[in-house]
Amino acid sequence: MSDRSFVEEFLHLPSATLLALPLAVPLFAVSRMSLSESYVLPPVGAAAFRAATTASIDTVSLSALLVGPQRLLWKKDLETVAAASRTGASLGFLPDGITLVSTLVTRTHMQVTELSFTAAAQRIDCIEVSVTLRHVPKPGPLDALVDLGATAVLSAVEFLT
Repeated sequence: MSDRSFVEEFLHLPSATLLALPLAVPLFAVSRMSLSESYVLPPVGAAAFRAATTASIDTVSLSALLVGPQRLLWKKDLETVAAASRTGASLGFLPDGITLVSTLVTRTHMQVTELSFTAAAQRIDCIEVSVTLRHVPKPGPLDALVDLGATAVLSAVEFLT
């Protein structure tokens, strides 16, 4: 048996990362992540030119554990990132909103709509975090290209390993 604990395995590569430059918050122990896409459709019988759907409204929800001695720092960083997502970038050349990088999805221009922390006596060295993000893209194909590129890279890496 190894001397390392199972928790130490999470300290190498995060399952998800929230980027609001210059901050990057790694989430190592993500237990659940869901992507919800909703579409606004015109009423049945509407004119043909109105039948084309608009872009989807993407919502990502994730639950994770902040583990280890840096958990309080990551909690504070998550609060800072959530506040920055509402106000936009503080420097003009930085992108607005949060960039979410994960194995499920990579999205730019995300905003935190809900953030909650839970501490339990059973897990004294962990903080449970739940984050809900909404995709608020700018017009143009940049977000779709970023997601497509990230998916291609992750698929290639998974295939080669």
